[in-house]
Amino acid sequence: MYRLVQLYLDQDRQNEALDLLIKALPIARRQLREDHPSTLCFVNSYAVFYTKQKQYNQAEKLFDEALKGRQRKRGEDHPVTLETVNDFGVLRREQRRYDEAESLLRQALEGRQRKLGLDHPACFETMHELAVLYKEQARFSEAEPHLLEAIEGRRLKLGDTHPHTLQSLNNLIDLYEAWDKPEKANKCRAKLPQTEAAYE
Repeated sequence: MYRLVQLYLDQDRQNEALDLLIKALPIARRQLREDHPSTLCFVNSYAVFYTKQKQYNQAEKLFDEALKGRQRKRGEDHPVTLETVNDFGVLRREQRRYDEAESLLRQALEGRQRKLGLDHPACFETMHELAVLYKEQARFSEAEPHLLEAIEGRRLKLGDTHPHTLQSLNNLIDLYEAWDKPEKANKCRAKLPQTEAAYE
């Protein structure tokens, strides 16, 4: 059920994700333990849901629970702990707490590259999120190489038309437009599938 929740969140099918979370988290807390790995998976997913809904206080409380629980049960550098670090960094970025966001995302990226390998999709996820952070701060020259690497990595691992690949490509287009580089933006735009709707 956890993977289905993740799929719904990834596809922005928020209502379906919420329906599952409302059912799953209380059952996990009751039948397993508060710090059981499955319970913490649902806690982290609920925090992601609240982040997407811009309910940041609720998200922060749940991320804190998930992070402390995963650090205690799995360790600081376990992939699931680093997942929470990454997601917490996204929350901090959404809150415009940019210094904290950068610290968390850098920690997640370095840890994921060390534990999972440089070409793991999770590394390209964090690379993308870090690039979005830099773009929002108008640190364009720092954002560009991260987005280029994320696009190439996602293209090789997931395919040219995968939503994550297109998400990074769209963000690169946005970057070039904000950076006043319309030629580069148009060149990237030409790589989009004809029927592709923009991925934010």
